[in-house]
Parts: sequence; structure tokens; C-alpha cells
Amino acid sequence: MKRKRLKKVVLIVLVLISFLLIFFSPFLIINIKLIGNKEMNLDYGEKYSEPGYKASIFNKDITDKIKVKSNVKDSIGKYEVTYSYKVLFYIVKRVRKVVVSDLTGPEITLKGEKEVSVTINTKYDEAGFEAIDKLDGDLTDKVKVTNNIDITKLGEYEVKYEVKDKAGNKSTLLRRVTVERLKPTQMSIAEFKLDGWYDDVKLKQTKNYGDEYFNKIVMVGDSNTMHMYQDGYLNANNAWAVPCLHAESMHNTNINIYGTGEEMKLIDAVSKYKPNIMILNFGTFSTEWISETTFISKANLMIEQIKEKSPNTKIILISLFPIRKGENINNFRQNIINRFNFRILEMADKYDLKYLDAEEALKDSDGYGKDEYFKDDKFHLTGNGYRVLKEYIKTHALEES
Repeated sequence: MKRKRLKKVVLIVLVLISFLLIFFSPFLIINIKLIGNKEMNLDYGEKYSEPGYKASIFNKDITDKIKVKSNVKDSIGKYEVTYSYKVLFYIVKRVRKVVVSDLTGPEITLKGEKEVSVTINTKYDEAGFEAIDKLDGDLTDKVKVTNNIDITKLGEYEVKYEVKDKAGNKSTLLRRVTVERLKPTQMSIAEFKLDGWYDDVKLKQTKNYGDEYFNKIVMVGDSNTMHMYQDGYLNANNAWAVPCLHAESMHNTNINIYGTGEEMKLIDAVSKYKPNIMILNFGTFSTEWISETTFISKANLMIEQIKEKSPNTKIILISLFPIRKGENINNFRQNIINRFNFRILEMADKYDLKYLDAEEALKDSDGYGKDEYFKDDKFHLTGNGYRVLKEYIKTHALEES
């Protein structure tokens, strides 16, 4: 009796095992492997890109037999991608979960520049901004703006823009603000000074190096340089000049080389004589009509040509001379001369040259040339003016020379 019962139990177990083998064998022998993560997080607006999958039966590739079904949408939510293979009445499948959510903060866009300069003791004006979130839309009115600007102190500061979207994503953007001293180009005629700007290229006051130093210098310029020679304040060998010489005309106008009696273009004279020290004056006459852009480009070109033709020549850029206050026949304007002088100082810094700020020796407290230094035409120097200029050159010397 017991034997019959045992046989029955064994039979039932064998039937169950056979059933389980038949039922589960497809799942054991069919291998579907997902490439990439089984759970993917997508940002709102980001398109779902299938990472891929592999499938095999007994190492036989059946990847192309796999059916892929996806319910992934662009909207926020949880989705699935199903990979399945059917054997008889069995279906083997794998599932990849895809979660679409808002992961990115709003985009803040600044109006105006990201780096701005403000003159000390003036008002900082906010140029504006915009904040757009791809899900929440325009959030400009939600932006929090803070800054640490102290308009009374020179320095670098920041304006911070912060905003959050409904999902809690935070965005931050900075604008750099530099509080700087009044630029020379912003100054009135009376207050115009170049102090504190490119001080390393400006020739400082030195001891008086006398005529031995002065006579090493070739001075290039317009009628003021010519008269400085003609009135006996400059040796012929040191005078290269012609009336109305300026940054543009010096490229194609013959100048007088008084020491030799020659006339030639400036660059040809430089190439031939290769002076030790040259004081280059770009001429007051150009300020009457030439544009600032043309002045800068032509002056830069001349500097580059001189450096190419005579690399050992020490070039000193001298300021344009001021004019006397009042009407003059050439309609010169002191504020324009000041602007050009600041540009010449910038050139000296650009090319690592020295700048001779001779205008400070020739000006009165009102920012115009002193009366006793200028003739009645308001722009040509008198004997007193030439003496002051000559002494200034000797006491603001290239000391290594």
C-alpha cells in the first residue's frame, strides 16, 4: 500500500517538474539583455533615444526578432519601453522604465554686456534681463537681483540674477561691474589729466640730462618742430619736419631732413639714418578734420613700419600740443586734442613705447595753453614755449640712454 502511494507521489512530482521545465524553459534559454540603464531619466523636452538591446537563444542572435513597444511621451510622467519575444504561447519580455521630469532651470539672458564699466560716483543703470523656462514660460518677474556695488569706491563688483522654476530648479547668472575712475575722454577741458593711466609708459621726471641727451634725439613733427629748428632751439641734425604733418600725411608726404638738406618720406629717412632716439609727433593739424579711427589706424601703421625698418630706434610718442583759448584760424578744439592724446597714450602702451606728456608743461589751469607760450594764432609756440618744451624733454628723459 505504501509502495503504491510512494509511486503516486513520485509521479506527481515528475509531472510537476516536467510542467515547470516546459513552462519556464523559454525564460531560461531566451536571453534579452538591455544596453544602458534599466531606468532612464529624461529632461522635459529631451527626446528619448533608444540605448539598444541584444537577444539570443542558445547563443544564436535573435535581436532582430524582438518586438519593441514604447509609450514614452514628451510630457512629464513615468513610461515604459517593453522588449518581447514570443515562443509558442509563451512571451519573454524585459522592461525599461523612462521617467520624464523637469531637470533644467530657467535660462537667464542679460541685456547689454556681461562686463560693464561705471565711472566712480555715478549711477549704475541696470540694462535688463529675461528669464524663460521651457516648461513654466516667462519667469522674468520672478528673478531676484542683488549686487554688492559701491559706486563710491574703485573696484570690481557683481550683479547676481537668481530664479527658480516650479520644479525647484535654480538658475544663477552674474554680470561683472567695474567701478573705475573718470576716463580722460570723459573729462572736461579744465580737469583733463592723464594721471593714473598707463603710468608705466609715461616718462617720469628725472634729473636734467642736458643738451648731451637732447642732441641725441631726432624730433619729427609739423610746423612747430620746424620753427623750433628755425628759431634756434633745435639743431638741424635733429629736425625732421614739414608744415601740417600728421598721422595720415606722414605716410606719403616728403619731410625736410634739415641736417642734410634732403626731402624724403619719413619711413625712408628712418630706414636710411636709423636714429637712436626719435620723438614722434602726430601733428595737431589732423585733429581739425581726421576721424579718430583713421588717426589711430594711420598712427599705428607708422609705428609698426618704423619698428620694422629700424628695430633699435627708441620711439617716444609725444603729446599733441594744446592751443590757446579763443578763436583760431584752423578751428582747432582742445577737447578733441585731449581725446587724441589719450589715444596716443594707449598706442604707447600697446607697442611698449614711452609717452612724453609735454602738454602738461604747456597748459594753464583752465586746460588751454598758457598765453605766454603761444603766438597770436593760438597754436604755434613762442620762444618761451620752446624753452619750456626743451627743458621738459631734458627732465623727462630715457634714463637708460
